[in-house]
Amino acid sequence: MLLYFPCLTPAVAATAVPGVLFLDPGLADASEPGRLRPAGLPLADAELAGFLREFERLRRETKNPKDLAMLAGASKGHFFADTTFAVREELEDQLHPERVAVRQAKAAQLALCLAAMIEQSVAELAEAGGLDDRFRLGLAESLGIEHGLDDDDDALALTAALSAAGGIPSAAAFADEFRPPWQQLLSPFWALAPKDAGLFIEDPALAATLLDAGLGLEPASGQQLAAAFPDGPPDMALLVATVTGWRLLGKTRPDAQSPWLDTPRPVFVVNPSSPEQV
Repeated sequence: MLLYFPCLTPAVAATAVPGVLFLDPGLADASEPGRLRPAGLPLADAELAGFLREFERLRRETKNPKDLAMLAGASKGHFFADTTFAVREELEDQLHPERVAVRQAKAAQLALCLAAMIEQSVAELAEAGGLDDRFRLGLAESLGIEHGLDDDDDALALTAALSAAGGIPSAAAFADEFRPPWQQLLSPFWALAPKDAGLFIEDPALAATLLDAGLGLEPASGQQLAAAFPDGPPDMALLVATVTGWRLLGKTRPDAQSPWLDTPRPVFVVNPSSPEQV
């Protein structure tokens, strides 16, 4: 079983690869195809529903996925950091150390929920044409165009800049920009994903980073491809290595505070230097 990483939402995935699933932290309709909701998620339905209402309120109020991403970065993946909820949780942890693992699992689920909601916001903006407008506005501002596009010279300059940029970026590219950094998402992802699940990474920048990290990525063999893609492998140049989470994060030793990162997983990476990908 392979799961997309870091993407959590089909609407903002760069490609759809048969057999690769999206990890659902509890947001999607359970019957939606292509999703995998792990069994035994730590937050009960009623508890998660309360958090999601707060997520949704914030998402609707901010409207800008960048603001949600800034919140995720400031809280280091814990949406309720520095709140009475977080303080109460920490006090309970001190009184009952056995609760720590449960609290960490809940924090992981909430971190992925926030990332998924950022992706949903990007998808909604893309569907409404809002991403195109934002990109054009940002590009115009970078060119010093402040009085609109009624001027022919300004319109021509913007058209040339758009052409040089390769056109309007895709929803997948915007999602990569707005969601929390992959390093921040990897630990909660590793904590929630089933132990037998591997990762499928197609983001070229992330793939290049992992290639440079000396993880032992090698071209996937026919046997490895057959095991990972029972219905047939995609027409992509894939590299693979089996690594622990802490190794993928670039650490040199296990993290005692995150024991779930000790689990090794197969990581399939689309080779960014393959002629098929450039």
